[in-house]
Amino acid sequence: MDLRSLAARRTSVLAVEVPGWSRTRCALEQHVRARGWRLAGSPADADLLVVCGRPGARLTGAVEHVWGQLPGPRARTEVTTAEAVPAALDRAAAELADGAAQRRDADGRPADPDPGTTATATGDDGDGDGDGDGDMDMDMDDGSEDMDHGDMDHGDMDMPMPGGIGLAGGGGDDQLADPDSLDLDVLHVPLGPVLPHWPAGLLLHTTLQGDLVVAARAEVLLPADGSPTDPPVHGTAAGRWDAVSTLLALAGWDDAAVRAARVRDELLAGGQPPEADRLARRITRSRLLRWSLRGLGRLPEGDAHDRLRHWLAGTEQRRATELSAVADLVTGLDLASARLVVASLDLDTADRVTVPVEAGT
Repeated sequence: MDLRSLAARRTSVLAVEVPGWSRTRCALEQHVRARGWRLAGSPADADLLVVCGRPGARLTGAVEHVWGQLPGPRARTEVTTAEAVPAALDRAAAELADGAAQRRDADGRPADPDPGTTATATGDDGDGDGDGDGDMDMDMDDGSEDMDHGDMDHGDMDMPMPGGIGLAGGGGDDQLADPDSLDLDVLHVPLGPVLPHWPAGLLLHTTLQGDLVVAARAEVLLPADGSPTDPPVHGTAAGRWDAVSTLLALAGWDDAAVRAARVRDELLAGGQPPEADRLARRITRSRLLRWSLRGLGRLPEGDAHDRLRHWLAGTEQRRATELSAVADLVTGLDLASARLVVASLDLDTADRVTVPVEAGT
């Protein structure tokens, strides 16, 4: 079996959600699972790039940079409605299997990807099947208090260098004082806007000392003119389960994340999934998950685990989290914990502005 046939049969899809097109992205994830395909965790792992929505100029630039990182055979498509997803995937699959088209694409590619500034790495496997042997057993109720957030697989980020990240400085202004009296280089690492399990269009510029975020600046890259035709997912019961699925995937509980996504899909279809209550009880009882999220992203209404419980109980009171608050909440955390905090906020970036805001020193 050649690479084209393998890519067409077991396609790995990297989804790019444009702010406002969450319904399209949910439909894409559902159809990817239904076809036996999987969601990619990084550009290097992807065969197919799918843009959900109409990106603006800056987001388009980020998409182009990511497209240059996909290995061949590859294909890309843009879809703007949930109804159009199946046909778009059919066309992309045909393009993957088209030998002549793939040869033309390979001939037209530069020898090396163009350098850029957008980080596109992920902290998770991105395999949405949830059947892997590597799932963390979040149902554990025995003593597991000695586990560290950094041990979780979602913190192992494989970022491109030097195109995706600026290299560490060599001293002077590029070094900050460290509590352990160590001179640690400073890295400027952007997270997003193309990142699985990440708010649509969010670009978080972070300054790292070691593995800690010592400063952050957040902005949202907006879509092109024009509004989505599908209703939004945020603020609905399906939207709550979408947030649950995202947070569980980043926490390493893939099986429960996929089940939560299926509950979301049934709700979007107008059904009443019988599994929802049972799954909610299972997630709420998990001691390991509770320990992993306790104390992260604390706001007046509670921390990351409290927000998860409100999603599951349907008692969430939606509030608009300012971008300055996002930057404040991730400052002082390692990257893995920062991603959990951002996921726990369930940001609706469709109505955000592009003015960047900063936190930290």
